[in-house]
Amino acid sequence: MSYLVGVTAVMAVFLAAVVAFLASRAWKEYEPGDADGESFLRSLKGSPLVWVVSFLLVVGGVAASVVVFVSGPPGQQALVSGVLVGVGALLLVGYVGYGTFTSTRAHGHTNAVAAMLSAWALGTLLLFAVTASLLLA
Repeated sequence: MSYLVGVTAVMAVFLAAVVAFLASRAWKEYEPGDADGESFLRSLKGSPLVWVVSFLLVVGGVAASVVVFVSGPPGQQALVSGVLVGVGALLLVGYVGYGTFTSTRAHGHTNAVAAMLSAWALGTLLLFAVTASLLLA
């Protein structure tokens, strides 16, 4: 019972901190900054060199992990296999979520519709993962 009380108290403090933070902001005077100009991150996102270097880094990391997985001791193999599965899952979720969002936006829908479809696609992936886990376990 004391665990439940402790968790409730921590969540209450967290909620109070979030409410205090949001209440302290001057939201009426908020204006999005740098809406006309191009930010540094947007310029990086549009650069083919950044995409190529990022891809090469991911491929190099996966290749190094596979070499360690194949030639390492059993404890290291277990750790590397967990990392490889985690990175693969993260890449799949990012690809599906971001791809759905940008594809929806490119077809003229609003951000809200694009976010809803991304969440729906990611939820479908989660359902497939749970179903596969239940069927294969």
